[in-house]
Amino acid sequence: MLSTNDFPDRRAPRIGRRARIAAGALGVVGLAAGGITVASNAGASDTVWDRVAMCESTGNWSINTGNGYYGGLQFSFQTWKGFGGQRYAYTADRASKAQQIAIAQEVLKVQGPGAWPVCSVRAGLTRSNGLAVNPWTGGQRPSRDSGRTTVSTNGELAVDGIRGPKTNAGIERWIGASPDGVLSSNDNRLLQRKLGVGQDGIVGPVTTKALQRRVGSSPDGAWGPKTTAALQRYLNRNVL
Repeated sequence: MLSTNDFPDRRAPRIGRRARIAAGALGVVGLAAGGITVASNAGASDTVWDRVAMCESTGNWSINTGNGYYGGLQFSFQTWKGFGGQRYAYTADRASKAQQIAIAQEVLKVQGPGAWPVCSVRAGLTRSNGLAVNPWTGGQRPSRDSGRTTVSTNGELAVDGIRGPKTNAGIERWIGASPDGVLSSNDNRLLQRKLGVGQDGIVGPVTTKALQRRVGSSPDGAWGPKTTAALQRYLNRNVL
């Protein structure tokens, strides 16, 4: 849920009373948020993710009501699995708060705040402040690309499944855009043109499947770490 920054899809349905993350990693669903508010609780929240959780689940990180969405940030099973959450627990409600935030940051990279279409607005979630949170301490941290080697000594991308600015810049070079490391809507349209799909500037399951076929990943329409790793290998072979 390549807006690994990045891309909700207008064509994908949105659900959920509290605007939950939808199944299939890039398919987001959301209903109107039935009266839940964040403002009165914002001062008590530790981070922006606590504010999102207060809106999504009244701050209950172990919630499982049987509605198909789990944990404080209301992951669907497929989204949790698609973004690697099962390295921590089978469903999000069984994982720790820190583990749920860590996976939510991967979702945020792909879908942006629109993965939580109502609660992100109420909580003030942005890519910048959501990724700045250190899930393990609650404090701030630099970009996930800093402090790790994301590019090898020969200029190729490290195949680590994490789509940060350097992977984004590789994508931009591939599609013929200016490589600033941030994928814009125009970049998304250039990517879609490259892949031969509709050019609405919002990358969802159709675009993701086309990309997965191009880079040799399983075409399930869910952009997770495996797709990013396949893309990194493809960029290393064909672009960098």
